[in-house]
Amino acid sequence: MTGTEESIEIGGARVQLFTGGEGPPLLYLHGAGTYWWMPVHDLLAARHRVYAPVHPGFGASEGLEAIETMEDLVFHTVDVLDRLRLDRVDVIGLSLGGWLAAEVALRHPARVDRLVLVAAAGTRVPGLEREDLFMATPARARQLLFADPASALALSLVPDVPAPERIETTLRGQEAAARLLWNAHVPYRKLTSRLGRIAAPTLVVWGAQDRVLPLALGEAYQRGIASATLTTIEGCGHLPPLEAPERFARIALDFLRR
Repeated sequence: MTGTEESIEIGGARVQLFTGGEGPPLLYLHGAGTYWWMPVHDLLAARHRVYAPVHPGFGASEGLEAIETMEDLVFHTVDVLDRLRLDRVDVIGLSLGGWLAAEVALRHPARVDRLVLVAAAGTRVPGLEREDLFMATPARARQLLFADPASALALSLVPDVPAPERIETTLRGQEAAARLLWNAHVPYRKLTSRLGRIAAPTLVVWGAQDRVLPLALGEAYQRGIASATLTTIEGCGHLPPLEAPERFARIALDFLRR
C-alpha cells in the first residue's frame, strides 16, 4: 500500500496531505523531522483511513508565517479537520505532533475520540535536564534519536550532509520546528498543569531508549491524564513509529479498536 499525496487549501495556503487505507478515520500528526508517508502508515492504514497532513513550514506545506505559537497550529489543525469534513477522529501524534495532539484534545474535546501520544513533547518535569537537539551535530542527533544510531534508518533520516535537493526543505522544517520548540518552558508548564482536562481515552507510548525526551516526561502525561496508560517499547529511541513500526502499529491498533 502507498499513501496518496495531494494538496488542500487552508486559509489561502497550500497544505500537503497524505492519505491511505479504508476504515474509521485516523489523524496522524508528524514530528519535527519526518513528515512523509512511511511504512508505519501502511500498517495503520490496514484498519483505518489515515490522514497525515504536513504542518505549515514542513515539506511542501505553506502558511508558516501564520504560525507563531502552538495555539496557532491547533487552530490550523482544526481547520484541516473541517476542510476534510472530519467531525471526530482518533489521533496519533509523534513528538511535536504529540504535543499538538494533546493540545487539540484539551481545547477541542469533541473532535478527538481516542488519543495516542508517542514520545510527545509538551510536558515539563522540574529539574529534569534535556539535551538541546537543535544544537547537536548529525552524529550526536543520531545518538539522541535512535536506540541504534548506526542503523541504516538512522543514517538515512539524519545524514551527515543532506542531499542537495533536500537542503531547502530541511532548513524550512528546522525553522518551523524552532518556532514552537525553542525555549518552550512556559507552554510546557501550562499544558502539564491542564492535562487533567483531557477526557479522551489516551495511550502514551515511549521508546525505552529515548534520549531526546526522557521517560519521565511520558510519565507526566500518564499522571496528568486520568484515562492514560503508558507503554514502553524496548530497543527503541525517540521515534517508535519509525524505528519499531510493526511493534508500534500493533500496540496502537489494539488500543484504537477497544
